[in-house]
Amino acid sequence: MENITLSKRLLSLIQNEALFCDWEKSQKIMPEGRLFFLSQSFVEEACKIIGLETEAISYLQTVAEKISKDQDMARLAWHCHYLLFISENFDRGMSREFPYIEEFSGAFYLLIALSGVSKAMAFHRSKGIPEKIMMDTYTDTAIWARDYKDLHGVWGMNTHILPWIYNHVSGDLYRLVRLQFMQRPFRQKLIAFRNRETQKVIVLAESGVKYRADGEVDGAGGIFDPENGWTSQLVIRDGHIIGTPIHPKGIALKDEISLSIDVWECILKPGDPILEVHIPAGEKMDFEACGDSFRLAVNFFPKYFPDRPFKAFCCGSWLLNTQFQEMLGLDSNIVKFQKEFYLYPILSGGRSGIERIFRKGLTDLSTAPRDTRLRRAVLDHLQSGGYLRAGGGLIFPEDLNWGDQVYQI
Repeated sequence: MENITLSKRLLSLIQNEALFCDWEKSQKIMPEGRLFFLSQSFVEEACKIIGLETEAISYLQTVAEKISKDQDMARLAWHCHYLLFISENFDRGMSREFPYIEEFSGAFYLLIALSGVSKAMAFHRSKGIPEKIMMDTYTDTAIWARDYKDLHGVWGMNTHILPWIYNHVSGDLYRLVRLQFMQRPFRQKLIAFRNRETQKVIVLAESGVKYRADGEVDGAGGIFDPENGWTSQLVIRDGHIIGTPIHPKGIALKDEISLSIDVWECILKPGDPILEVHIPAGEKMDFEACGDSFRLAVNFFPKYFPDRPFKAFCCGSWLLNTQFQEMLGLDSNIVKFQKEFYLYPILSGGRSGIERIFRKGLTDLSTAPRDTRLRRAVLDHLQSGGYLRAGGGLIFPEDLNWGDQVYQI
């Protein structure tokens, strides 16, 4: 593409730190004419692939046409596409900081997200990924587009979702039935051991983690315990691992335990490969469907990614908040889902899950909807002075026996 002097408008936009990377490289290879992802046919096809409605297709086609006719915006759109889906230098996490384009609202970045669909499909087909799994995985983009419309009244996408959407294109994340699984290193300050004889699993905290007297991470929910809190310890001495145990119901225990190295084998430590478990919005937490997800994942990843072994499933979510066990009762799908995990405490805010439970957030308890069992329970809990936290959990593939609560016995 010929060199074009930057307008003041475009120059002001690319001064954004996130957009500054690789500008000259992207412009050098920008195609002549209309960008492929702004064509009417591409927008329609991409929207249908991810499952967006006719209304969204028409709106996005209109926006794409306007961008195509605006030289500055077309150049910026190509640059954003380049950074997310072509560049070898760009930190995709920086896309959260892309500037808001007021003229096009979130539609600008939804079109950028859609621009990666072709690359994703090419990668998945090269791996032989089944068509249904491909399409189910892409629906996450539509979920976030609908979420944006619920909040803003128009179809679009917030920039902070872009790094997440990139996971679909890079081949790291897949939706299998109800749940999503993403290949990642284990990032918790925990080490898991298995008894070679009984196969029992015990999780210990690494040294230096601060816990409250109730066994939650100090600061979880914004609550600190300076008087009765304590700090975890983990040492290896005289053939034993001595440290702070994590009870499988999700709390740290102050009394240390000792495990013989001859009997207990380390099966997971920070940095080890795991499958992160994510729960997309839009459907109820059907317990059997979640079980189907795990059973499929156990076979899917070794088959299609034999070079990426994993040691455990790991989930950190507001849905693993053990407060729900009292708030909802044991027959709740959320609670039954929790009890399949070896649970552990994590640091979180005091309103974890509010945005997902009430969609547009909760600012006034008195006017919040009480139309579901979960919403009623949460509102009663908050109105009584309670808070909401998140929780974490592990499932080891060799222990998977959905419905048997193997770690909770």
